[in-house]
Amino acid sequence: MDNIRPWQIILFIAAIGVLGFSAWKFGFGSSIEGQMADSMMMVDVQTGQLYEVDVSGQRGVLIPARHPETNEVALLPVFDEGGEWFLYERYRPSLSSMDVSLDAIAGADQAVKVNGEKPIRYKKK
Repeated sequence: MDNIRPWQIILFIAAIGVLGFSAWKFGFGSSIEGQMADSMMMVDVQTGQLYEVDVSGQRGVLIPARHPETNEVALLPVFDEGGEWFLYERYRPSLSSMDVSLDAIAGADQAVKVNGEKPIRYKKK
């Protein structure tokens, strides 16, 4: 114990503090479910209709997704950038495998032609 230096004591106390904070944040704090999104914005590639898909309580969502009314695979996730909607880059290759017309898609990297109506909310089954 005679060889312990003051900086070693400070380092030990800091390590205990970091360990305590980590246990509180990840063990007793909000769960991973609290950090996950409750909804996902998707667009019908045929009509340009936006859908706000409720994904809370689900383990995963298949993308491209099925249209809630026609049951055709026609929905892809989009994001808003300055008032325009764009397809996520990782889902752009899905366009080539879709069997529906891509009327709302001018180009994979161009803005999606949304129909201007309010997004329709629905819960995935």
